[in-house]
Amino acid sequence: MATRSLYAISWQIITDPELPALVRRAYSKGVVLDTWMHGEWQAKITPSAQRRLEVLAPDLAAQVLTEQTTWPAYPFSPLYLTHLFQAVLTSMALFSVHTQSDAERVSHSDVDHALATLQRFAAEEPLGLQAVVRVFHIIWPFEDLNAIRYFRRLPRLEFLSGVSHRPWVQELLADQLSLYLRMGLVKESLTGKGEMLRLTPRGRNFLQEFERILEESGELDWRANQQRWDIFRVMDYDTVFNTVFPNNIEDTQTFLDSLPIQPGMQVLEVGAGTGRVCVDMGLHERVLPGGQVAAVEPSSALVAHLQKKCQDRQVPNVTVVPGQAENLPFESQVFDVSMAVAVLHFTEVEQAVREMARVTKPGGWVGAALPPPQIDVREIPMAALWLRPLSDLAEEFGLPFGDRNGLPPGQVEEAFRKASLQDVTIRQLPFLMTAEDHRAFFTFFVKGAAFFQHTLARLPYRERVHFLYHLEERGRQIASQTQPAEKRHVYYGEAIWGRVPPA
Repeated sequence: MATRSLYAISWQIITDPELPALVRRAYSKGVVLDTWMHGEWQAKITPSAQRRLEVLAPDLAAQVLTEQTTWPAYPFSPLYLTHLFQAVLTSMALFSVHTQSDAERVSHSDVDHALATLQRFAAEEPLGLQAVVRVFHIIWPFEDLNAIRYFRRLPRLEFLSGVSHRPWVQELLADQLSLYLRMGLVKESLTGKGEMLRLTPRGRNFLQEFERILEESGELDWRANQQRWDIFRVMDYDTVFNTVFPNNIEDTQTFLDSLPIQPGMQVLEVGAGTGRVCVDMGLHERVLPGGQVAAVEPSSALVAHLQKKCQDRQVPNVTVVPGQAENLPFESQVFDVSMAVAVLHFTEVEQAVREMARVTKPGGWVGAALPPPQIDVREIPMAALWLRPLSDLAEEFGLPFGDRNGLPPGQVEEAFRKASLQDVTIRQLPFLMTAEDHRAFFTFFVKGAAFFQHTLARLPYRERVHFLYHLEERGRQIASQTQPAEKRHVYYGEAIWGRVPPA
């Protein structure tokens, strides 16, 4: 096949307007490639699970060959497809373990669960298993071409080893590189340092399309949330949060006092996390006797954590429910009060508020405690100096400094009014933030909260790991030379509440 023809067909496929929706369906159903982790924690694959993977992958490859699946009109070898499906199943099994609160090893049953998920997805897609191949040939080339772009020139042997940009599936890189060369996306040149790879204008165009697809599909946002939940799961979130925001308990209690919560009420907390509000701050006690709290949380790992906390502390009137703020799993007009504490900036705000209003009884109340609007941690003098490399990186990539770090002023108030809430009231709350414990500050803002994930995602895998390591070390050095007053700043958040119109 001529290079032009191969390039043209590939371009036609990746510019298919349906492709972002396909990627969205894949990750929303658990068909994922775990490329975003920072390496703090990794489950081990048991020998029995590894043997199971080695059996299943060739069978899936054979099925693809039977279906004459190609990408694009380019026949893959059985060995290539075997490696591909082994990588996909391994990643899906690892992802499944990442979402469990106490799992440390990928077992035989985890692999079987991944297979069932993969087969269910393929059965629902008109392209069958070809849909799986197509999704991963968006994600893999993005990582490959992005690494070459980042380094400008990447040694051929380093690319083939995968050490720079792939924590998985190095076996496929020779085939991938051959494809990139045939399509004219990458060019080889011989230098005094050996064979080097660089992107061609075609390669840069392809990379821009891959970025567009991942942005439009929401996959990059989804990665950030998964990173956030995974790090929150393995860190002592409550201790870290209370260290960085030392007056948050007082502020949250002030917000709770603003809501007419009475014994016997049915109360909803959206984004309950570790149970900091519904358990630790005694929300469940405010509705006793006779009242109940429904705690909704999207992360399955945090759901398990909160369920265990309720069990250990013998809290019978908190029901933990998996769910998203934008699609609450309740009938309409169920709760007397619905609330969200430091959560709405992680949601699609209008839809989340609309849902909270929907599930609240006529005459009931909807409330939210909000962090400062579009918070900039650089207002802390130490943080401004410390995070300068991150700020420079964002500027280099043409990205804002931070993401999901607070909402524009007035956006939540507007969402409350669009949801037809009445008597909308807003109160400012002082919001002390401190970097005096630089480890806690770094763990929360850079790792756990993932405010900078869109910037860090532009770095190849190894560079992300190295960048974070050196940034954390920079913080340690600066903290030792900085006065306490330069490590803190008072921002102003908001408490807002409104009433559902009476029947």
